[in-house]
Amino acid sequence: MRKNVRVPDKVLGDVQALLAAVRFGERDLLHLVDDYGLEELKSYMTDILDTTESLTRAEIEQLPQGEWEFTDYIDNDGIDIQPIKIHAKVKISGGEFFVDFDGTSPQAKGSINPNFAYTKSNVYAVMKCLIDPAIQSNSGFFRPFNITAPEGCFVNPQHPAPVAARGLAGFRICQTIFGAMAQAIPGKVPAAWGGGEIGVSWGGYHPNRKAWVYLEFANDGPRGGGPTLDGADGLAAPILNMANTPIESIESEQPLLVERYGFVPDTGGAGKFRGGLGIQREFRLLAENATFQLRSDRTDFTPWGILGGKPGTPTENYLNPGTDREELLPGKTLRQLKKGDLYRVVQAGAGGYGNPLERDMHAVADDVAQEKLSAEYVRREYGVVVDETTSALDVGATEKLRAELSVR
Repeated sequence: MRKNVRVPDKVLGDVQALLAAVRFGERDLLHLVDDYGLEELKSYMTDILDTTESLTRAEIEQLPQGEWEFTDYIDNDGIDIQPIKIHAKVKISGGEFFVDFDGTSPQAKGSINPNFAYTKSNVYAVMKCLIDPAIQSNSGFFRPFNITAPEGCFVNPQHPAPVAARGLAGFRICQTIFGAMAQAIPGKVPAAWGGGEIGVSWGGYHPNRKAWVYLEFANDGPRGGGPTLDGADGLAAPILNMANTPIESIESEQPLLVERYGFVPDTGGAGKFRGGLGIQREFRLLAENATFQLRSDRTDFTPWGILGGKPGTPTENYLNPGTDREELLPGKTLRQLKKGDLYRVVQAGAGGYGNPLERDMHAVADDVAQEKLSAEYVRREYGVVVDETTSALDVGATEKLRAELSVR
């Protein structure tokens, strides 16, 4: 195992912790067998699973009955330039929940295919967000779901399709199911989150030839606008339990300097409840050279808005911005970098919810005062007139402009 990991000292402790947890679980399970007997314990387990199934079916039965379809896209797989289509038809019938991915693109050459078990797990994750979250998470929850996909399609790949970096696909599967459910239960599903599913890695050797590797998942990105609230800025996607790596930790352990980290104004999709802002981060390489690998998305297909809300802005990746060597990078690339090279990532903004002209004008002015939105942007997208210097709201001019925009 050590020989199959580039920096084993960084990860073997995690593996040992996992093994310790399994051993503790084994010990406690055997204690339960001793206390209750094997057959009685198995009957309790069966009851728990059956109860979860019953509660889940009851929740599904409360949802509208019918069929809904939605399509979302991954920009490409990093090898072929064609977009990858994810299409889902959702059907709710009684206590049964059906998802059919027929119409989805074929499996990809690039290593972003999700295995079918992972595809199903993302459907379950969406429904965990939309029904009673207090229902226990066990295999009884899965029983009401019938999930199908043609063999060899992107969400049900067959050997030898590469599946290592499947996280990106999971995000998009979730958003596809959310998009279908937004039609089934309008007013209860938020717009698409942003962030761009960015994974960046650097690797090289210290002067003593000891290897170093740093992996950055810049997924502490924005949430989509919702039925009653703006999308949160700087939170991980709903299916993640992830936080950013502190700058102090990066700079003390890696030959990297973080030169910028913060929100980017005007990136969240406009709406009655706006999408969250994207984050930008800049890294300068201090080592003599390094291999740089980028996997990001939402450069071509931006996070969608809902019920009249606007989409968020796209992901942008730059090498050496502001210099004569500035380069807008493709969303997925592999490069060799040299000392002093600067990489900038700008996350995709999240989608907005509802008609932007219905947003509280005072909330818009407050966003300008906090430098989340610019005066020019809110005039164009929200029909709100704010003084560029003082952020003071001009109520009369706003009412007049909104009246004009509403009839266009």
